[in-house]
Amino acid sequence: MTVRKSKNGVVRSVFLTSENSNYATSVIDLFHKSLGKRRKEIENEIKHLELKSQNPKIVRGLALLMFRLSRLDPPSFLDPMKVRKAIFSLARTPPVAPEERDDLTARIAAEMDVSPDEISRAMYADKEDEQILVSVPDITPDDLSARYNLEQVETVMLKTSSIVIITAMNHARFERRIRSLGLLYRISEENGIHRIEVSGPLSIIEHSDRYGSRIAMLMRYLFHYSDWQVQATVKLKNGDEKSDYSYFLDDAAVDLLAPHSTAEEPGKDSILSEAPPPVKVAGSVIFPDYSATINGTAVSIFITRPNYFQEDQAMVAGIAREGHLAELFCILEKGEKCPPGAHCFRDELDRHAVVDYLNARLAKREVSARPDRTPAEKPAHVNQEIPEKISQHLHSLYPDSQAMVDYLEFMGFDPSEALQKAGFTIKWKGLRIIVEGD
Repeated sequence: MTVRKSKNGVVRSVFLTSENSNYATSVIDLFHKSLGKRRKEIENEIKHLELKSQNPKIVRGLALLMFRLSRLDPPSFLDPMKVRKAIFSLARTPPVAPEERDDLTARIAAEMDVSPDEISRAMYADKEDEQILVSVPDITPDDLSARYNLEQVETVMLKTSSIVIITAMNHARFERRIRSLGLLYRISEENGIHRIEVSGPLSIIEHSDRYGSRIAMLMRYLFHYSDWQVQATVKLKNGDEKSDYSYFLDDAAVDLLAPHSTAEEPGKDSILSEAPPPVKVAGSVIFPDYSATINGTAVSIFITRPNYFQEDQAMVAGIAREGHLAELFCILEKGEKCPPGAHCFRDELDRHAVVDYLNARLAKREVSARPDRTPAEKPAHVNQEIPEKISQHLHSLYPDSQAMVDYLEFMGFDPSEALQKAGFTIKWKGLRIIVEGD
C-alpha cells in the first residue's frame, strides 16, 4: 500500500498514470528477459531495479502482480520428497567433499534411472524460490498499472471501519451486490441522493479477512459503473499509534483502475460476466449479480444468503414467469445450513460448478421441450458414473444432506444412487435421505 497522508486527516492512494508508466515498463521487460530463470534469481534482479527507482515499493508491488499473472513450474518432474528421502537414507553422515556429494547423487540417479543433474534439480524443487518462470502474460504497461492501482484501493479498504457509497441513481444494483456478498449495511435517501453505509472489516469482530475480501469484490463491482462516490474511514498507523483518516474515491478514477487487457489471474474464467445487463420485470428494473451465455442462451444469475433466500427466491420466480432465464445460488458461511430448495456453495461461488450446473439445466430444459419426449424417458444421468467435479462439490456440501440431494436433483441425477456412487453412506428417514459419511 502506497498512500499520502495530509495533516488534516485525509489519506490518498498513490496511483500510476501514463506519465510514470516507466515503472510498469521496466518490470514487464525484466520478466520477459527472465524466462527460464529461477524465482530467486528474478527476485534478486527486482531488488537491483528497486535500488535504481525513486519509489521501490511501486516496483515491488508491480513485480508481485507479474508473479501472480505469470506461470512458474517446478524445475524437475521428480517428487522432491522422495529424492530427499533416498539421499538421507543412503548418507548416514552428511557428505562434505564435492566428490562425496557427486558420488551420492550419481548413485541416487542410477536407482531412479535419471541423470545426476535431474537429481540436483529435484532436491529442492518444492521450494518457491526454485520455481522456473515459463510464461509471462501479454500485458501492456497501462494495464499492469491499472491492476496495481486497483489493488492499492482494495488494500486501503481492508483497513476501513465504515464505507459510505453515495449515488443519485441505480442504487438498487449496488444494494443487490452488497446483499449477495453478505456485507452489513444500511441505506438512506435524501433529496434523491442515496447513501449506502457498509460496515468495514475493522468493525467486524470475527472473519475480518474474509469480510475484507468481500469489500474488495464490492469495489471491483463499483468500478464497472458511473455516478458514485465512496467516502471511507480508514485506520492507519501514525507513529506508534493508529489514527482515523478520511479516504475519498469517485467514478472519475475508473479509467485508472480498470484493466483492459486479456491477461487474467490463473484459475479465473470469463464465462460469467460481472457487469450483467438489468432485467426488466413488471415495469421495474432488477440487477443480477452475474450473467452467463450458455450455448447462445443468456442466463441471469443471482447470489443470495440464507437470510434473504425466501425473498430472492420469490423474485427469481417472478423473473421466470416473465419469460427470462434466471438462477439463484446461495452462499453459506460456517455454521449456516442450506435453506430447503436452495442450491448452495460454501464460503464462495464456485464458478466452474455454476457453469456445469447451467449446462445441465439448459440441456434438461431442451429435452423437456421436445415434442417427441415420452414419460417413460429417464433423466440423462441415471445409471451413469459421477463426474469428479460433481463429486467434489458434494464433499464441499457435506454434511448438509438436503443441499446434497437438491444439488443432485438439479443436475439430473438420482440422489440415492449418485450419493452411493460418490462414496457416501445413506439412510432413509421417512421420505428424506440422510447422508452419514463417506
